[in-house]
Amino acid sequence: MTATKVEFNAVGRILSRVPSVSRRGPAGLESQVMSSHVLLIQTGIGPEKARSITRKVLESESWDVVISTGFAGALNHSPIGSLVIGQEVLLGQYADLLSDSEPQRIACHPEWVHTSLNIKLTGPYPLQGGRFVTMDRVLTQASQKQILGKRTGAVAVDMESGAIGQVAQQYGIPFLIVRAISDSVNEDLPVDFNLFLKPSGWVGGVGQVLSTPQCWKGFWRLYRNSIQAGLQLSRFFEKFFATVHSMSTSPIATLKPGVLNP
Repeated sequence: MTATKVEFNAVGRILSRVPSVSRRGPAGLESQVMSSHVLLIQTGIGPEKARSITRKVLESESWDVVISTGFAGALNHSPIGSLVIGQEVLLGQYADLLSDSEPQRIACHPEWVHTSLNIKLTGPYPLQGGRFVTMDRVLTQASQKQILGKRTGAVAVDMESGAIGQVAQQYGIPFLIVRAISDSVNEDLPVDFNLFLKPSGWVGGVGQVLSTPQCWKGFWRLYRNSIQAGLQLSRFFEKFFATVHSMSTSPIATLKPGVLNP
């Protein structure tokens, strides 16, 4: 499962070219990768869209694993392009996560986590495992990310993984998070992207961009970061499918990720 087209393409580029498919609404790609039947789905941005699309996909088919993949914001000092394998995800509002209330925790499947962390990638950044946080808004300021990381002990934040994991848990399907860091814990985003999450906010968002021409430097930085993060995702899934294929005696040897498997 990916949220955006850029993330979708990062994983889709290593799949064999097949016609697009539609599963009760969401568009995607369906492919056979070695022994793995892969259904790649773009959910759209945010927990509500992710939850709705995941439920539509899972309600009539059983899968071996559901994978939330794409980009994430760092809550520690992980470098751009480094990959984080989720061990669990906290789902909640920003204020609630900073309070003493107990957020909802969704665990990732330990065997899938173990297999993913043992994949050998070339490059300067090793894989790391850790806790994710899923929120319904974009953290645009470095100070917000720093506070959230210290408060929760999480290493990365996104807007979909917790909702996807929540639905997978309801259907009793193993769940995994594989995401690449696309913005660091010390950088502010160039504009408030929350303005673009609702149709009514686009006018304000465009106005903010036009009134602050210096933000284009920030957009160019994010573009470069997304290219780097996307390449790391592609490299990971190439190794991932090869690893699963070679594990003929493993309980996860017939993977069809969501990246998903009936």
